[in-house]
Amino acid sequence: MKWSSRAADALGLGLALAGALVVGLCRAPLAKSFSEVKEGAAAYLLPGVEQTYVGSLGYRSAMADVIYGHVLVSYGLHFQRRRLFEHVGDYLDVINRLDPTFRAPYWYADTLLTLQPQAPPESFYRRARAIQERGLRNLPYDQELWSSSGQFLAYLAPGRLSNPAEQEEFRRAGAQHLMQACNLIGSNDNIPYHCVTAARLLNREGQVGAARDMLVRLQNMSEDPKLQELAAAYLSQIAGQDERMKLAAVQQRFRDEWQADLPLSPRVEIGALGPRFDAAACAGLRPSEPSRCATSWRSWGKLHGSSQP
Repeated sequence: MKWSSRAADALGLGLALAGALVVGLCRAPLAKSFSEVKEGAAAYLLPGVEQTYVGSLGYRSAMADVIYGHVLVSYGLHFQRRRLFEHVGDYLDVINRLDPTFRAPYWYADTLLTLQPQAPPESFYRRARAIQERGLRNLPYDQELWSSSGQFLAYLAPGRLSNPAEQEEFRRAGAQHLMQACNLIGSNDNIPYHCVTAARLLNREGQVGAARDMLVRLQNMSEDPKLQELAAAYLSQIAGQDERMKLAAVQQRFRDEWQADLPLSPRVEIGALGPRFDAAACAGLRPSEPSRCATSWRSWGKLHGSSQP
């Protein structure tokens, strides 16, 4: 009994020594192999866009929220590891298909695709534009989306593209998006200042008439004296002093009409109501005072020598 106990202890000690020897012999080549292994690209975990749409079983908005949460977490992890998030555009495409009116993916598309720890390829900038324009089609009255897309296309993306013709096309599209943002009503006080920048881009592209109309509209719609002065100064540069004086006369006539009709109404309200007119005097095929028969400010402006008041 005593002998068998000693034999068992010896056997255990021998097995431990043998295990340590095996570990020592295998450790060096395994460590070398491990050091040579590099982390590859992350796998894309979803099926195709349409397959995911069908697989949501009607819970499309809920699935879009879950996938978007995964995208934000994965974006942070990729940034922490200093790796390119290659499949972020694929995830955003799926989210847009599941919930076309989900605003956040459109708003952050340029950031998620192009602001990465490694320089993204040019295709990421084109894809960000495609996602933004998809969002503008689904949310056509979102002023901030138009402004954000315009700034991305006009300033950020062109410098990352290698084709000069494509750079100019991006800038033109950016100016158009900024101009559309100026045409919409919103609560962002900085957007009207972007309108002046959009006018400069349009003027540089040779679209002097569009730049002029935008500046005139900006002067009329804004009640900020500083912004009006800025727009007027640039209007003088592109249209000339004589043209500016003519436009200023039309604008003063518009303000006189405004104050004579509804002096306590704000600019937005009077713009929606239109000019005052005498229905009796304007009846018939040949009204006695055609200049007093305009039913909208656009037609009023044409009667007074301007495309708009």
